Parts: sequence; structure tokens; C-alpha cells
Amino acid sequence: MLKVIGFIAAALPIIMFVRAMFFRRPTRISEGWREFKTQLDRGIWLFIGLVGLLAVFAIGRLLWTWATGP
Repeated sequence: MLKVIGFIAAALPIIMFVRAMFFRRPTRISEGWREFKTQLDRGIWLFIGLVGLLAVFAIGRLLWTWATGP
């Protein structure tokens, strides 16, 4: 029993170090950076969507002009 307690006591600093390095909570800077990336992604998708709508509208006008003819 004492050997198990000694092993756990020896392993505890290693476990705490690994947990602190790989499973730590996000800092304010990383949260801000994550929010900025989210906003940037939304802006890019909005821009792509608007370009797509304009392309669909332009193709629709071309088809309408072609279908009605002069």
C-alpha cells in the first residue's frame, strides 16, 4: 500500500505538468483571437454569398433577355 501511495505521490507532479501544458483553459488573448477568426470567417462567407447572388442575378437577366429576344 505504501508503494502505491509513493508511486502516486511521485507521478502527481508529472500529471499536473502535462495537464497544465495540454489541457489548460484558454487565455484572454486566445479567446480574442478565436473571436476574430470567427468574425473573419463570417465576413468571408457573407462576401462569397453576395458574389454568388450577384452571379445568379446576372445569369438570370441574361437568360431572360435571351428568352424574350428582341
